[in-house]
Amino acid sequence: MARKLGINEAKQRAGRFCAFRERSPNELFEKLQSWGLPDEDAASIVAELTKEGFVDEQRFANAYCNDKFQFNSWGKQKIRAHIYSHKLSDQAVTKALDRIDPQAYENRLFDLAKSKWDKLEKEDGMKRKQKTVAYLAQKGYEMDLIWSAISKVEDESR
Repeated sequence: MARKLGINEAKQRAGRFCAFRERSPNELFEKLQSWGLPDEDAASIVAELTKEGFVDEQRFANAYCNDKFQFNSWGKQKIRAHIYSHKLSDQAVTKALDRIDPQAYENRLFDLAKSKWDKLEKEDGMKRKQKTVAYLAQKGYEMDLIWSAISKVEDESR
């Protein structure tokens, strides 16, 4: 049988857990629960660590959105769908998504569209367009931006 974790020890472990990388308040709460802490104790530790600056909802949302855009090339729709599991406020998520540079966003979308388009050179025109749209939609980009990027790619390849 595992020994019971005390409040002070749990707070220290939680502080180390948060120091490793950005964590959402919900992620920390679930980790504390997994260590066997009652909900009230877990909530008080989350509140203390938030007050001390170890956990910050907006900072987490900013980091998450930036990382998923920069490293995974996800669009805003996919980021919003995946960040939902962290139970952040809509305001924090919207603010974080608004921090993505619109020009960088369009450039990334165009680069993805061009890359996919070029890989599908053996496909006929309609099939090629269909597969490129599906790929970009799966990446979480907005349809109006997708069609705009595809028309630019088509114009460029003529």
